Amino acid sequence: MKQIRVLDNRGQEYLFPLDQAVMEVTIGRSQNNDIVLSSKTVSRRHAILKVMRDRIMLVNQSANGVFVNGERVDRVRELRLGEFAAIEPYRFCVEPKGGMQNRAPSGAANGHGANRRAPTGAHRPAPSTPPPASSGPSRPANPSGPMAAVQQATRRPPARRAQAPPQSQGVEEMLGHLAPKIDYEEPRVNLLGEEVVIHDRKTRNAVVQFKSELHDELKERLDLHSFQITDYSSPRVVRQVSEKLKGLLQQRRHEIPNPFTVDQVFKEMMDEVCGLGPIEDLVKHKGVSEIMVVDRSHIYCELDGNIVLTDRFFNDEKSMMTVIERIVIPRGRRIDESTPLVDTRLADGSRVNAVIPPLALKDPCLTIRKFPDERLQVDDLVGFGSLTEDMAKFLARAVRAKKNIVISGGTGSGKTTLLNVLSSFIGPTERVVTIEDAAELQIYQEHVISLETKPPNLEGEGEIGIRELVKNALRMRPDRIVVGECRGGEALDMLQAMNTGHDGSMTTVHSNSPIEAIARLETLVLMSGMELPTRAIREQIANSVDVIIQQTRFTDGSRRVTYISEVVGIDDDGFVQIEDIFRYRQTGTDEEGKVHGYHRATGYLPSFLDLFLVMGLASEDDFF
Repeated sequence: MKQIRVLDNRGQEYLFPLDQAVMEVTIGRSQNNDIVLSSKTVSRRHAILKVMRDRIMLVNQSANGVFVNGERVDRVRELRLGEFAAIEPYRFCVEPKGGMQNRAPSGAANGHGANRRAPTGAHRPAPSTPPPASSGPSRPANPSGPMAAVQQATRRPPARRAQAPPQSQGVEEMLGHLAPKIDYEEPRVNLLGEEVVIHDRKTRNAVVQFKSELHDELKERLDLHSFQITDYSSPRVVRQVSEKLKGLLQQRRHEIPNPFTVDQVFKEMMDEVCGLGPIEDLVKHKGVSEIMVVDRSHIYCELDGNIVLTDRFFNDEKSMMTVIERIVIPRGRRIDESTPLVDTRLADGSRVNAVIPPLALKDPCLTIRKFPDERLQVDDLVGFGSLTEDMAKFLARAVRAKKNIVISGGTGSGKTTLLNVLSSFIGPTERVVTIEDAAELQIYQEHVISLETKPPNLEGEGEIGIRELVKNALRMRPDRIVVGECRGGEALDMLQAMNTGHDGSMTTVHSNSPIEAIARLETLVLMSGMELPTRAIREQIANSVDVIIQQTRFTDGSRRVTYISEVVGIDDDGFVQIEDIFRYRQTGTDEEGKVHGYHRATGYLPSFLDLFLVMGLASEDDFF
């Protein structure tokens, strides 16, 4: 058996028994941690101690750092038994239960962890309500943790910190509301967007234990091990689990921890056994456009345009992996230590990205980009203020006139949504081939061939990437090729397709402006491995791309088209020249953080206006 010893700067020490051979202990200022250190120099989640039988791993999760023997731990460090680490003004170590003969002193803790011999007989058991590290009104210990928490009231700073230069206070005053909010605790909200109070850790652990016992009984009575992972959502399995679970809950309803009810436990158990656990409701909620699982205790979502911390939790890492596998395996993908990240989709087309340890240091991470049940039309984008009617008419004419279009923007800016909307203007008789890593495009036409990349098998063979699919698409007699996103050497093949008879093709790239989109395409072409001179690459871009649309996500969550630009050619210096046709100008932000601005035409007339007239897409009085 082992224990964790914590020393504060007043010499008080606290002991925390580790009742399991393998444990993960969180340390920080937030009340959700196993060990709570109440000091402004301690981050909300500062560090994690992973005790794995004979090994002890220290994981730093704070910019303030953790020190061992005077050296800063940047990410992960292995500790010896009894070796002290420091989070100013505290020091802590993992030691055998009963203490060590040569351990750290119970005197003041050194900020960088210099070890000194402890006085004899300094060991004493941790008090149930430990005193504060210094004088001041005391606060009760955190009753919610599985171990007693170290609580520290407002304390007098150490002498060496009291001599800080006076101008530091002046800088803080100068920053005002921009100063770092060290004590800020992000509120949790439910699916109605209302702030909620989360049950303390003790209550949560009790209900998790109760649900775990129910799950074990279900496994025995229904032989859940015999089911395939794709069976859990089938009506037959859902009916069997529901009937058996109701019976078990009726027998054990008196054991349900307060304030949870039978209906709450039944709903959570059904989601865990037959659905996607705590994110099941988030996936179904129409107001949620993105789900971001940071770790088992922090599940964020974009709710009605705002990113909020939800009231949902995973029980443990195993339950997180179960949900990820239920998403990944039905799509023919795999995720394990040899392939610790994956891109895939849900059945409704929502984009999914998952990353698991060892790439994710703490818990598996899951990001789901949802798409609305009803596909957005161009009228919806005009109603949202993403673009104006004149801009919508221009883009519709450009698609009909088979102009090659690149949509540029950052992550979550709405590039794919805009690409889906623009595809609605493609002629109903045209043959369209779409190419994606994870299929998410929703093309309106019927004559559409959707291609998706294939990951390697267990032997690392058989991978088929976007570049191979683009080359193959050229043999499929397409009228248009639509690539969901260019992120590598396939950009060269896409440009060649645009320039060799496949006009009207479209794709997206990640960049912050039309000028940067050109530079991004240059870089992607170089990634193809072809040793082309810069001049040749730029001429290829200028001859292939007609229109660049810049999509931007603003601080209030709104998404707008900020540029529509024409690629006009190469200038005398050998650079790709572009001209803005429409631009968005931001005029300010109100007290509620809402961004205000307007779209305007620059007055530049595109070189292909005559084509609009010849094709009967517009009249001479239509423009600007």
